[in-house]
Amino acid sequence: MLTLITSLLLTIYTPPMGHEISLAGNFGEPRPNHFHGGLDFRTEGEEGKCVMAIGDGYVSRLTVGMYGFGNAVYVTHPDGHTSVYCHLQRFAPRLERLLKNWQYAHEQHEADIRLKATDYPVAQGQLIAFSGNTGYSFGPHLHLELHDTRSWDMLDPLEYLGGFVNDTLPPQIHGIRVYPQQGRGVYNGSADTQELTDSATAWGQVGFAIYADDYMQNSHNYYGIRRTQLLADGREVFSSDVNGIPYSCNRMVNSWGDYDYYHDHSHWYLKSFIEPGNTLPFLAADEHRGIIDINEERDYHLEYVLTDYFGNQSRLQFVVRGRSETIARQPSHSQRGALGGTLLRWNRTNVVSLPGMQLVVPYGYVGKDTPLQLSAEQMGELSFVYTLTKRSSPLFYDAELSIAVRKDVPDPSKLYVVCHFGNDISLGGDYADGWVKTQVRDLGGSYELYYDDEPPVIEPKNTDTELLRFSISDGQSGVKSFKGYIDGRFVLFKPQTQSLTVKSQGETLIACRLGDTPVKPTGKQHRLQLIVTDNRDNRQTYETTIKY
Repeated sequence: MLTLITSLLLTIYTPPMGHEISLAGNFGEPRPNHFHGGLDFRTEGEEGKCVMAIGDGYVSRLTVGMYGFGNAVYVTHPDGHTSVYCHLQRFAPRLERLLKNWQYAHEQHEADIRLKATDYPVAQGQLIAFSGNTGYSFGPHLHLELHDTRSWDMLDPLEYLGGFVNDTLPPQIHGIRVYPQQGRGVYNGSADTQELTDSATAWGQVGFAIYADDYMQNSHNYYGIRRTQLLADGREVFSSDVNGIPYSCNRMVNSWGDYDYYHDHSHWYLKSFIEPGNTLPFLAADEHRGIIDINEERDYHLEYVLTDYFGNQSRLQFVVRGRSETIARQPSHSQRGALGGTLLRWNRTNVVSLPGMQLVVPYGYVGKDTPLQLSAEQMGELSFVYTLTKRSSPLFYDAELSIAVRKDVPDPSKLYVVCHFGNDISLGGDYADGWVKTQVRDLGGSYELYYDDEPPVIEPKNTDTELLRFSISDGQSGVKSFKGYIDGRFVLFKPQTQSLTVKSQGETLIACRLGDTPVKPTGKQHRLQLIVTDNRDNRQTYETTIKY
């Protein structure tokens, strides 16, 4: 009966592309700040492949330039799911006309169009778009997501398309790391996190993490692991089954994985224990959160069991010898404060203050108690320069950072917060009563106030043919929007720079193909006007005449 039910589930939907399925990425792969939310379908290195609806339903949304998706189509299905097709080159002709009409009516390129169930019904296998390489994409492919329509939880599309994918290769384990709990455990005589070794000894409370990948035949790619189990003396102490990820929990991937190790080495060790503030629903553990208490002088037999969606499985057994030894007491929070440290506590709202600065990190924004290294330097022109911590330290959700203005400026609305962390990042901000308030998602780097009353820069690249091209940039607060007009009538410019639309601090190339506009060729002179606005509402206008 179970096999029949599974078979029926796998036939609800059909693949979004007509050629043989080859995946470049699977669901739930850990990435910095997010899980990979769908399947990546190869398109043989080409754009323009037909993309079909995987099931009956209706097109409920079109987006352009949002979430890194480039051009995307959303199809809502009657079974309670919504499928999302991303990085598209263009939409099906009727949808393309609908998009163009909306863009001209709203005089903007970036679009978010909501449709009713009767506006654009589709049947399974119906053409809805053509594959591309738009948005945050590193090569032509189709990214397909499947969501619970009501909760917007991210679902593994292989639950419904797995019958069309061939995979007989098991996952592979590359390494294991051991995490003695500070002040409560040691491994090989040390409280430091370290690699698993042969003839290992431990005492007290320790956790483990695993670095592993899944594989598929006829592919050089590696994939995330669907199911992980850790057994201690034959008893399951931890398991993960990567499916049904709440969209709001995306950044908790940094807590499940060893983010610091990833930041330094570019691969993930995923913990087989759960940090106290991590609420990812697909993680399960015993009453000790997966942390193993080694309190007897004997061999502890541990085993990892890794299983992919198709049931291919790998196992790794290892032994840790319990050996009694003294565990150094962990410094108390007050002692840490005396040493100059500050802790963000995972189980309370944190208000961190320095002269002229306040950071509010609410309850539930970090997975565990997180140390800060606070400093305020007087080198800034408009504010102190504040350091919260010198390493990248991402939060689960955006926190509120406020910085006081130290110097009068002509127009306080032109003030904004900059984060110095490698590159300078404009964080915007709102001015009120002598303070600029903004949102931060990573506490790493240093922060100060800047002032931007200079307009963006517009550089013509080509204005003497049917394809008009410009470079636009703003090295301060960043470009917010751009609009083009011919003889006072709006014409659509589109970004040409890969993965970039607006809100950019770097250079963006934009272009307008006159044959796609309402302007009719007459062979006469026309007045072209391009208006670019930055994120502090400074505006630059470029005007010229063109013959068309």
